[in-house]
Amino acid sequence: MRKISTLFVLAILLTVDSYAQKVDKNIKSGHLPVPVIPAKLPPDSVSLGDSKSFPEVQLGIPIARGPFEPNWTSIEKNYPGDPQWLRDAKFGIWVHFGPQASGESGDWYARKMYVQGTRAYDNHLKKYGHPSAYGYKEVLRDWNPKQLNPAKLARIYQDAGARFLMIQGVHHDNFDLWDSQYQPWNSVNIGPKRDIIGEWAKAARAAGIKFGVTFHHEYTWWWWQTAFGSDTSGVKKGVPYDGHLTLADGKGKWWQGLDPRLLYGIDLREYKGVERAAKSPWSPPPAGIFSRHLAYDNGMRPTGHCA
Repeated sequence: MRKISTLFVLAILLTVDSYAQKVDKNIKSGHLPVPVIPAKLPPDSVSLGDSKSFPEVQLGIPIARGPFEPNWTSIEKNYPGDPQWLRDAKFGIWVHFGPQASGESGDWYARKMYVQGTRAYDNHLKKYGHPSAYGYKEVLRDWNPKQLNPAKLARIYQDAGARFLMIQGVHHDNFDLWDSQYQPWNSVNIGPKRDIIGEWAKAARAAGIKFGVTFHHEYTWWWWQTAFGSDTSGVKKGVPYDGHLTLADGKGKWWQGLDPRLLYGIDLREYKGVERAAKSPWSPPPAGIFSRHLAYDNGMRPTGHCA
């Protein structure tokens, strides 16, 4: 599956509770429906399918018209090694910025805020409240980086000698920083209501800097498994975090019409190794196929959940 997600990244990159529960009528909620999910089984009770014998899947995701087709043959033909402009540029800057910065708890804040005992969890508890009531979706709702000025920053980077930028389009948190046609959990629909990638693209072109957009979907499916857990001690022991919520649970709430499963994915802890990896600081589960959830994989391809 690593090859599939890498192809997806390349194809896109190369084309360039103190808060009132009011329904936000401006939220666009159109998306493919989440397929019926099999009844949950106990954690660590199902063996993963053999990924080596599983056929490679063509995602069928539409990309902008151009010389590249979304397959390895086309990429190898049109992009043979390092381009000359990249060798000549020498110096570039990676703009690794998104809503996780609001947690002030490190790069993987969104994942670790659901792991009791971590700095991210403790900081989230002090700043926002318990993740069963104020989850990452609420962080997204309230995120508004008013001081972010891509035009000003692009000029600074250009003056510093940078000749290309790599701009984060979506991190493992699955929140798109543009007006995404596939993912309703995006920065135009929720939070700042800004097309942040669009702003960076305009700024980079004005400064004469080449740019690419990075996608981090490869980790998304296992990275979010922490959101399906609960505290293991204390007064909130056993109270589920908000990862278990569904579209129906949003009725009458600010996120009505949005399915949290399009953000957090689905609970896959029944597969061996996933629960252990969810509690680890870094390591992903062993490679394998989620054999009982192939309908979900097929149905969710357009949103990038198939990494």
